[in-house]
Amino acid sequence: MISARQIVIVGGVAAGLAAASRARKRDPAARVVVLERGGDISYGACGLTLNLRDPERSLDDLVGYSPSRLAAERGLDIRLFHEALEVDGRRREVRVACAGSEHAIPFDSLVIATGSRARCPGWAAHRPEGLFFLRTLEDGRRLKRALMERACRRALVVGGGHIGIGVAEALSARGLAVTMVVRGTAMPPGAPPEVTVTVAEEVRRSGVDVRLGAEVVALGAGERLRQVETTAGRLDADLGMVAVGFEPETELARRSGIRLGDTGAIAVNERLETSLAGVFAAGDCAESHHRLLGRGVFAPRGTTARRQGRLAGENACGGSAVFGGVVGTALMKVGGLEVGAVGIDEGQAASRGLRPKVVAVRHRTRGRGVPGGSEIFVRLVFDDASKRILGGWLCGAEGVARRLDVLAAALTAGWALSDLESLDAGYTPALSPVDDPLLLAAHEGLKL
Repeated sequence: MISARQIVIVGGVAAGLAAASRARKRDPAARVVVLERGGDISYGACGLTLNLRDPERSLDDLVGYSPSRLAAERGLDIRLFHEALEVDGRRREVRVACAGSEHAIPFDSLVIATGSRARCPGWAAHRPEGLFFLRTLEDGRRLKRALMERACRRALVVGGGHIGIGVAEALSARGLAVTMVVRGTAMPPGAPPEVTVTVAEEVRRSGVDVRLGAEVVALGAGERLRQVETTAGRLDADLGMVAVGFEPETELARRSGIRLGDTGAIAVNERLETSLAGVFAAGDCAESHHRLLGRGVFAPRGTTARRQGRLAGENACGGSAVFGGVVGTALMKVGGLEVGAVGIDEGQAASRGLRPKVVAVRHRTRGRGVPGGSEIFVRLVFDDASKRILGGWLCGAEGVARRLDVLAAALTAGWALSDLESLDAGYTPALSPVDDPLLLAAHEGLKL
């Protein structure tokens, strides 16, 4: 009698559960074990800042499936509070800690989906009471609990990315006086000046004091956060949020001798297999091949995690699925604005030996004379020699999301400006002008 294959998944959120579900579908006879070191699985961390706005809304709204439902409907063996300590590739087992003891779990194939963690700068290392990070469901619980139990009046948010902006807007909506300190002069990171100005104005409109080009130097003495020293002066704060990005969670891979890439994330091949045969990695902990840069990048996004998870689960069952890579698509909502970016910027293009040029246009989102609508900003980066599109930024009150997806498809297909200009795009005055802003930008770029 041939024994069933045992597939072990380390991590129970986006990539991990996508891998587990695909493995179960690919091989119904396999035993699929999911190890999660915490007590939460199957939740949408991307919705944490929106949930924070409403003190009455439960964080359970972000949970997709309970362990019992996953067991009943998908036949998955979910083991909470099980921390994977080390993978032994020779013995084909993973050492696990649970309830104060350790034991080994055998596997035929294994998927590492340990995700990422919030980056902690040196000045925040001692983590005084009142200082928070936001990455997990438990982080959200701690923050919401603090807002309910303490009389917080002044908040400091460090970082101008999507988490920082989302938290700042949420805290301001809940009545706190919020100051946002952004180290660089771009907001969100990498944004061109035109987008930074528009985004900063929108955040300020929500009541947030935005200070670009400022840095935190030190936190005040004591176990409780009260003051913060910055290059823009001393700030009073009884609640602080550190939102300066994420870094891959790779401690398990490091302990197991699995090779890490230049980004610090786990190096994988096109099948998402690591340097340890039969061990795959997916999601924020793994590098993603960037189609324009031609190398691995750290791309912590829920959509990428799910795509990689499905492929890793397929290949853990003996499949040969190939991950097609990413083009760096990012979309965010800032107040009444939609902001999107995709591809690479001029500096990255030049480092690849290309000759980048930029074209930028502002245009209407609907037909002339149609009620509603607004201005949209489109900025494209392209190679001067081949006219191939390399990247872009979009910003406006509407119409950004769908045009960003068109641009992502164009970059994936390797389109030139002429391909985009000649696209047979949909048109009706209530939804778009006769000259679509994206196509207009391509047209203007061809004149340069």
